[in-house]
Amino acid sequence: MGASVQTPERGRQTRSLAFAPEAVSEARRWVLAVADGLLTPAAASDLRLVISEIVTNCLRHGTDSEVIDVAVTPKDEFLCVQVTDDGPGLASAPRAMAPDEHGGYGLFLVEQLTRRWGFTREGRRTRVWFELDYRPAG
Repeated sequence: MGASVQTPERGRQTRSLAFAPEAVSEARRWVLAVADGLLTPAAASDLRLVISEIVTNCLRHGTDSEVIDVAVTPKDEFLCVQVTDDGPGLASAPRAMAPDEHGGYGLFLVEQLTRRWGFTREGRRTRVWFELDYRPAG
């Protein structure tokens, strides 16, 4: 378990990004700004990689939607991040341990770097969420 962090003035924040390649760097900058002061340098590095992977997957596997919605909620012990797009979904979490058809290990990295992660379908939208400890375990 990660250490507890006091976040009384920080609540859920959301942002909609255009469905374009620039969404990856924009999501990375915005999520890191929301989490500023909450993460160790190692946890910030993990967050940078995980959010990049998930938004890249939206662009690579999703449909050409108008927006990618990102939400960040600081909790007492971890940061909760949600990324929602109009994509068709993805393989269940156990498949994260194997490369995809193009040899990618992105979801394997998400599995290794986060406290936990998953996805849900809501209507025609797919939401990938993850929780990241403020300080990496170990």
